Amino acid sequence: MSGTDVGEELGARAAQARALALLRIRSRALAVAILPAAVAVVLFAADAQGHLAGPAWDAVRWTVLGVAVVVLLVTVLVAVSVARARPAMSPTVPVSEEGAPDLYRLVRDLADRLDVPAPSAVALTPDCDSWLEDRTHRALRKGPGAALRKGPGAAPRKGSGASLPKGPEAPAEAADTAPVLVIGSPFLWWMRVAELRAVLAPVVAGTGPSAHPDIAAARRFV
Repeated sequence: MSGTDVGEELGARAAQARALALLRIRSRALAVAILPAAVAVVLFAADAQGHLAGPAWDAVRWTVLGVAVVVLLVTVLVAVSVARARPAMSPTVPVSEEGAPDLYRLVRDLADRLDVPAPSAVALTPDCDSWLEDRTHRALRKGPGAALRKGPGAAPRKGSGASLPKGPEAPAEAADTAPVLVIGSPFLWWMRVAELRAVLAPVVAGTGPSAHPDIAAARRFV
């Protein structure tokens, strides 16, 4: 195993560890939000069975119920605001495969060699940088991106780490969930093909970890 492979594996494990930590925080926050309601249910169930009777316990029950209602309302408001939030998106110019077939072929070849899913589309930015951008949020699905697939019968790659949907629509759905490859336009101006491949290779390799279910779930939560 080469040093590059080891670095990619360590990076994927680190990304998965951060995603799992974020999912644990989400689970604990949900548990804290539900806890007052659960305590209120227990107290009222005990009262219905003749236990924990008396004015003091009645005050405790109604106090806990009030706290539970407030916490649940706050939780619902936060969940609605998160669901309706529009994720930030960098200003880019989409590039269709018809307009740049050689560029799409280069990116697709990199994905094949690295055994990772190909990006769903390519976009250009004036910045001297390159990155993957998640645009699977429903607020951003206004225009279909040009999928980097080998025709309608393309099969998922082994290194994707995700269980892709079955059926005739599976390839298109899988491509739509892949991130968009954003390339700095200065790279296309003054880089040779070999240099461009060297710059884009580690970026395209990131589509493998991004397809992992835990990382995808954490990304949707954020």
